[in-house]
Amino acid sequence: MNNTDENASALFTQEELERYADVLLWAAEISRGKPFRGSETVLIEYDQPARELAEVLYVRILERGLVPLQHQRAGSLMEYSYLTLANNKRLNIVAPGERERMGGVNGLIRLLAPESLTYLESVDPELQARRENARAQLQEMLFFRELRHALGRTMAVYPTQSLADAAGMPLSAYAAQIRKACLLGSADPVREWKRFWREQHAIIDWLNGLGVSELHVQSENVDLTVPLGEQRKWLGLTGRNMPSFEIYTSPDSRRTEGVYKADQPLYMGGVRVEDVRLTFQQGRVVHVQSGSGVDRMRRFMALEEGAWRVGEFSMTSKEHSRINAFMAATLYDENIGGQAGNCHIALGASHPDAFSGEPADFTHLRRHELGFNESTQHWDLVNTEQKKVTARLADGSHKVIYEDGVFTA
Repeated sequence: MNNTDENASALFTQEELERYADVLLWAAEISRGKPFRGSETVLIEYDQPARELAEVLYVRILERGLVPLQHQRAGSLMEYSYLTLANNKRLNIVAPGERERMGGVNGLIRLLAPESLTYLESVDPELQARRENARAQLQEMLFFRELRHALGRTMAVYPTQSLADAAGMPLSAYAAQIRKACLLGSADPVREWKRFWREQHAIIDWLNGLGVSELHVQSENVDLTVPLGEQRKWLGLTGRNMPSFEIYTSPDSRRTEGVYKADQPLYMGGVRVEDVRLTFQQGRVVHVQSGSGVDRMRRFMALEEGAWRVGEFSMTSKEHSRINAFMAATLYDENIGGQAGNCHIALGASHPDAFSGEPADFTHLRRHELGFNESTQHWDLVNTEQKKVTARLADGSHKVIYEDGVFTA
């Protein structure tokens, strides 16, 4: 679809940008588990098209008595050039000062505004994975700083023409989806998000209190058994993504059985992958099909064992989500509500905070013992069909927990 470029500065009013900034600061504080204090530092990492929002956020941080820092990420051409021209040594390097910067800030807000979704389509998946592997140590550090309440972080999308074209809608309509999903039309969106946080956590508390040992997911193209494993908990609206309507956990990656179809497209390393169909046996994918992009998917999966196993299972209620269209951005597509809600699985990395024990006990050995999947990859595969999710409880009884797009709490 070739939409005419639109004036990005007209997509949001100044008031809406300020509300967006307020929501992101609140989300980062939710992630941290406590408010920011005077003169603490908040880093804004942004893609160039999101500069308008970054500038408003910069001012908002100052008005809160905090210290803003800013970093514009490399653009599409720069990243493509690095991946194709750097040798192995340079691909494995973490830039000097980056670990110190991430280890010292109190807040981190990432603004995603891709100039292109396909610029990496000709780049070998192994090169992309090697670059991600080098940065895995930073992600581990951020997670443990967050658990110590030393860091709050969040991530959000700013509309670009590439996203709108991939989603098949005008840029103004894409921005309207973001406005609606993030509650920017409200006079006080932070108050609305706080209300939703309370509603969602009532359902999370209900799920955690059921003692679920296994899930059976059924729809027209899904018949999947997902054992949860020991020391698991359900999560939602942690603040790390904005918006966030899903409720999710990380199951035992060694025991998934059955078939699963993703009816929403995703982009894997610059290639659009559609109609993914997976067959699991003893926790591992044994058969992969796709309407398009299957070769790309298989090449990424071949890079490590964890990419063949499930790291996340998630459900979103149609009564909660304000997203009703494909957005070509995982952050939104994994939260779609529409007419039937959605569930999704992710191949690859588990969420460490789905561990119900003490964070200090979550060693690599303990992760392996409990079946938490370890991987540098994480691909969310979304199904929006009408479905039923039945839980087997610890006492052996069964209970439908999700049906026709809503939780049954």
